[in-house]
Formats: sequence, C-alpha cells, structure tokens
Amino acid sequence: MNQINHFPIQKNLLSEDAETRRLALTKLNNNDLELLEVEDILPLLFDEEITIRRLAIHALAELNDIAAIPALLDISADSDAELSTAARAALLEFRTRDAADPFIAGVAHPSPEARKAAIVSLRGLRNSRAVPALRKALEDPVPAVRREAVLTLARVPNPGVPTILISSLHDSDEEVRRRAVTAVGSFHAAETLSHLVRRLRDHSWKVRRDSATILAHFPHPATIRALRRALLDEQPEVIRAAIASLGALHAPVGSKLVYFLNHELPEVRMAAANALGKIGDPAFRFRLSMLLDDQNPDVVKTALHALALLDETELKAA
Repeated sequence: MNQINHFPIQKNLLSEDAETRRLALTKLNNNDLELLEVEDILPLLFDEEITIRRLAIHALAELNDIAAIPALLDISADSDAELSTAARAALLEFRTRDAADPFIAGVAHPSPEARKAAIVSLRGLRNSRAVPALRKALEDPVPAVRREAVLTLARVPNPGVPTILISSLHDSDEEVRRRAVTAVGSFHAAETLSHLVRRLRDHSWKVRRDSATILAHFPHPATIRALRRALLDEQPEVIRAAIASLGALHAPVGSKLVYFLNHELPEVRMAAANALGKIGDPAFRFRLSMLLDDQNPDVVKTALHALALLDETELKAA
C-alpha cells in the first residue's frame, strides 16, 4: 500500500515540469513525509529553480532525518544568501542526540560557512562528544569559525571546557577574545581568574571592558586589586565597568570611587554613585548628596537610589 501511495509523490517530485515539482513540494503534508526518504528530496536541492531548492530545504527540515545534514551543510555555504540562510535554519531543527555525529563531522567541512553552521547547530545539543572537534575549531584559520566555536564550547557541560577556552583569551581576533572572556568567566572557575585579570591589559578597550565586567563574579583580593588598577584606564567605558564591578563586589574602595563623582561623563558619575550605594559606607553620604544638584536628571536619580541603599545598610546595622 505504501509503495502505491509513494509512487505518485515521488513521480511528481522528479517530474520534468518545474511547476509540478514545485506544487508537489508545496503540498507535502505529514502523511506524505512519512512515505518519503531523504533520497527522494535530495536531487531537488540542485534544481534549476531556486524556489524549488528552497522548498526542498524546508521539506528536509520537516522530514528531520539526520541523513540530510551533510547536504544541508553544503547548501549552508551556497553563494545565494536566501538558500544558505534557509539551510542554516533547517539545520537547527535537528535536535536529537544522534544528530551530533554528522554535525561533528561538519566541523571539518572544507567551507568555513558550513563549518560555522555545523558549530552553531551543535550549540543547542550540548554534547560532550563534540569537545575534541570544537577544540580543534579554536585553531581554525577563519576568525568567524573560531568565534562560533568559543560560544558553542561554553554551552557544553564538560569540566575541562574552561581550561580549553583559555587559549582563546589570547586569540589574534578581538571578537574571539571578547567572546572568550565572557565564556571563560561564565564558569566562575577559580583557575581562570589570573587569565581574566591579564585581559585588563589587552590592547583592545572592548576586551578590557568585558574583562572588567565579568570579574564582578570573582570575589577575590586579586580581583579587587586588578579592578582598582583598571580605574586608571584611558577609556571611560573600561573605568565605568571597573567601578560597577567593584560596587557589585562590595569592595571597600569608596575613597577611590569618590573621585569619579566629578567625572565629566554622566555615565561614569552614575556608575560611581551606584557603586558607593552598594558598598554601603555612610562616610560618603555627603558626597553623594552633592549629586542631587547635578544637571543630568539620570545622575540625580542614581544618587537618590544610592542614598536609599545607604539608608537600608544603616537600618540593617542598627
């Protein structure tokens, strides 16, 4: 019975008439898909009609047979942006555990776009079997591939991942280093602290800023010392991040932060006020109250919030 029903579907998919092929793909339903195999649809990925190729990609995603993954990875590198985007979206539909192996193989694909697609698809699977391939991808000659490998490794529940990612903190590509800082820091592993602290001296201010931000999750004397040094950074965004992290850590550095209440940038003044409020030292109440006359309404609002935090701290201590 299946063979009888299957034949007209297959016949229409392989028809010499483009409109017939298109309609066959458009009208596919769940019952039809149960009668088809990947091999029935694969030829349509190379159809002369781009619409048919796009519909074939969608059909393979609906079929959800991992045998389609290698072909979809090939299409993810297609020069046509519409097709490559459709293929990447289709690959994300393969979420079963057995999909990991073809994606792992795809990490070694000749095309960097396909390698990226394979790595991104592995992200949702969180499969430890992918660690060796992803580790190798951290040395890929294409920075964009390395960036995706960092993000995907950070999602894998494997105790060795933080150590593996440390090498990416020294990558030649700024974006790889930025992603590595966030990824490494997300594990809150004590053995990575010294490596994150070194990124506060990175030649990219964005890496320095990201490092200052992530260090808020590392309550350690070495962290506070490093963040205090970061207050001397030439880039205001780094200074603001360091101030915010010192506040989050409730570091006893209020005397260092008071200076920034007079900073020319309102964002830095706000960061200093907020940090002083979190630190909770009443000795700085007067200096915070002076911000109530600031010309920037957001600074005034932040100062009021900081003063309220001081009130809460004093009430708790009473």
